[in-house]
Amino acid sequence: MDSNKVKQAAAAVLKKLPLFIFCVAFISGYNSLCGSENSIVGVVLLAGLLILMGADLGYDARQAAVSIVLLFAVLAFAPKLSLINPWIGLVVNVAALTLIMLLSGHDLSKTGHLPFTMGYIMIQGYDVTGAVFQKRWISLLIGGILIAALYYVIHSKKPHKRTIKDLVSEQHIDSTRTQWYIRLVATLSFVMLVGDLVNFPKTMWICLTILSLSTPLAAEYKKRAMHRIPATIIGSVLVFMLFETLVPFQYQTMVILLAGFMSMFISSYFIKTIYNSFSALITAALIFPANQAVLIRIVANIIGAVIALASIVLFSKLFQKSAGHGNDGGKIKKQLAHM
Repeated sequence: MDSNKVKQAAAAVLKKLPLFIFCVAFISGYNSLCGSENSIVGVVLLAGLLILMGADLGYDARQAAVSIVLLFAVLAFAPKLSLINPWIGLVVNVAALTLIMLLSGHDLSKTGHLPFTMGYIMIQGYDVTGAVFQKRWISLLIGGILIAALYYVIHSKKPHKRTIKDLVSEQHIDSTRTQWYIRLVATLSFVMLVGDLVNFPKTMWICLTILSLSTPLAAEYKKRAMHRIPATIIGSVLVFMLFETLVPFQYQTMVILLAGFMSMFISSYFIKTIYNSFSALITAALIFPANQAVLIRIVANIIGAVIALASIVLFSKLFQKSAGHGNDGGKIKKQLAHM
């Protein structure tokens, strides 16, 4: 290998290493304070911290900071309320996801909504009770306040003309943004309802697949869907190879951490999906036998991909009918460029 390439690779590793150490320390510290049952909340808080430091939500920084606190409060309580009853859950899910999308999904070129959409799905998927739940909601509120404060410090000097009032007034059925909100909220809420009614063991995985595939531009679905299922299968094979046959139990945590570090250098959606499947299956293996975890993951991804496609087709027709004309792909891309 070229010595320059070796030096560049070493420099890249050294550059990412402090961030990786911080992430490991953050998750370890959170687990020590709030318990391993709440580890998924530590991941959500860490994602919120890292993403919102760089992702401007696109409106007044003071109002955005207040919104961040509000949305973490939604994560603290709404997922729990949604599990009381499937039909109560439907109302709670629609209201919570709509608020999340409205306050965090304005800038379609950024991923500011991800800590909240992904967080809502995962927190709902890993329910806890009693003292563990108390630690969960307290940590989400405190974490939300701290992240909001950091967000305001970083973004307060940027000029913003939009306010929350503008976000509401700009919503109309012909907007790509509004159509994305409606499609994503309706699809996720429907899947959560059905998953609750039929007691599907991991509705969360179906919802995460839909979230991953449901981009504002419907045309992106085909590209992502082609990678999602094969990547899940590869991730499943890796879990079996590494954790069922090759890696002794005492070294498995080291492998997970190493995989996490390597993922920081990945830009390919396909490779990232392999890693995500790998990580999710390791977690699920703590709840289900490994063979069941793999099967449920693959089935959930297939169901999620099919539902995402059906949602795109159905809502495209509904939006076209309401507008009285078809969507012009060039017009959509032009809209996105100005959002």
